[in-house]
Amino acid sequence: MTEQIFSPATRLARWLMGARPATAPSIEAADPLAPMSPRYGWWHGSKYPGGLGGVNLLVLDYWTLRARSAELFRTNLYARGLIRRLVTNEINTGLHLEAKPEESILGYQVDGLADWSETIENRFRIWEADPLLCDFRERQSFGGLQAAARAEALVAGDVLVTMRQDQRTGLPRLQLTNASSIQTPLDVPRSGNRILHGVELDPQGCQVAYWVTQQDGKSKRLPAWGEKSGRRLSWLVYGTDKRLDDVRGEPILSLVLQSVKEIDRYRDAVQRKAALNAVLAMFIKRQPGTTGGRSWMGNAGISRGTDVALDASGAERTFNFSEYAPGLILDQLEAGEEPQGFQSNGTDEKFADFESAIIQAIAWANNVPPEILTLGFRNNYSASQAAINEFKLYLNVIRTEFGEQFCRPCYLEWLLAECLARKVENASSILEARRTPEQYDLFGAWTANDWAGQIKPAVDFSKLVGGYGEACDNGFLTRDQASRELTGSKFSKNVAQLARENAALADANAALAALDNPPAPVPEAPDSEGSDDDDVDDEEEKPETRAHLRPVSRAKGN
Repeated sequence: MTEQIFSPATRLARWLMGARPATAPSIEAADPLAPMSPRYGWWHGSKYPGGLGGVNLLVLDYWTLRARSAELFRTNLYARGLIRRLVTNEINTGLHLEAKPEESILGYQVDGLADWSETIENRFRIWEADPLLCDFRERQSFGGLQAAARAEALVAGDVLVTMRQDQRTGLPRLQLTNASSIQTPLDVPRSGNRILHGVELDPQGCQVAYWVTQQDGKSKRLPAWGEKSGRRLSWLVYGTDKRLDDVRGEPILSLVLQSVKEIDRYRDAVQRKAALNAVLAMFIKRQPGTTGGRSWMGNAGISRGTDVALDASGAERTFNFSEYAPGLILDQLEAGEEPQGFQSNGTDEKFADFESAIIQAIAWANNVPPEILTLGFRNNYSASQAAINEFKLYLNVIRTEFGEQFCRPCYLEWLLAECLARKVENASSILEARRTPEQYDLFGAWTANDWAGQIKPAVDFSKLVGGYGEACDNGFLTRDQASRELTGSKFSKNVAQLARENAALADANAALAALDNPPAPVPEAPDSEGSDDDDVDDEEEKPETRAHLRPVSRAKGN
């Protein structure tokens, strides 16, 4: 009977370990000082039998998750708000290129490639600002494509990016494909490959192609790399983190689908309840036995009518109603009749607290401070600054991942196209390093880059500037790092721009200074014959008393 309380797997394990049905020892043989024999058991997470229930082996239904996520994005204000806040803070107007070639590896002196980096950034900025150059559909700039790709990856889990070569300019153009179009076809893949959720994998597990369903229902194979050129042709950009063996991304809303759906229903119910309670203004309360007297719904009503409804027993009941102008006074009510105001406290007073708790959980699950997600800044300076600093950690991770997944491949293809067209310096060295696998270090040194995003404005900018200034003075931080973290700009560009502005300001002040300090007049030769003008006041001839313009002094810190 003792063995029957165990499951078959447990009984098998006990048999393998040599366990036998326990028998109660005799009282005479029991030794209280003898050491207890060890017991073996299984640790499966439950602290007591049935604590966690059965084990669920989940199989991801990507199609259903994407469909429900897309539905909530269109119809649910919480889902739309979450996606918008993330895209606005992460991408904003787009991540910007900062070319940083490794000069020591390439054999250049410090800042020896500063002009080359400046030229590359300026030329890339021309390409990314023109939709005719960078967008296959010729609609959006590179910054707009970044925002669209990020939003689609968050809603659908991933997005397919395809490089299209522009025959007119020789430059690459980007095409974004919806994740729902990537499906497993009925065709047999190449020998040795397998297709999983529309992604073709080689025996090593590398993604070699993507199968896109066309409008006519046919599937088209898009290779990930060019067979002859070896250049990047298409790849997936993921919106959230995924497991190691997952080939498709999971929508960010998949974890909170039911929560945002039900909180939105709750909000609609509370709003509808308040609206219905506001429709019924008052009613007449009659005591038992009171006969209906003269109707007080007279000429003061704006509109009158009747409504017929069925009660619980199925009998019809007729209700008279009337809409009245404000300020109505009732008179000549019958005995036993009393006007009764309808209570307007029908809304749920605890809805705001419940909504705040749900939104806080959603924000915590997505690494976003609740006050930033809801734009509710009601805390003190320290709490607000702590929330901003915590959010910066999240932004640094997301921008680094998105820059590596989306921006860096685009930059590499653009740079190779520019080198093939011989429009940048050192094009031959870059192409040679690209074609030679042994020169991976040189190619990586030429193409090293960073992607900077929009900086969130500080609550107290003067305090931050003072702290960053002390860090730079003590050598804890470079001025370039401080410039990027404070304003999102490059220190070298700021210095060059300030030099031009200061030179222009000095030229303008020089002209004003000449008016403020005119040269001394040349003394005239004395007139031997004398003049009748000797009595003129000498003060009128002093140059410092003449009217002239004065320069406007600049305020300190401008």
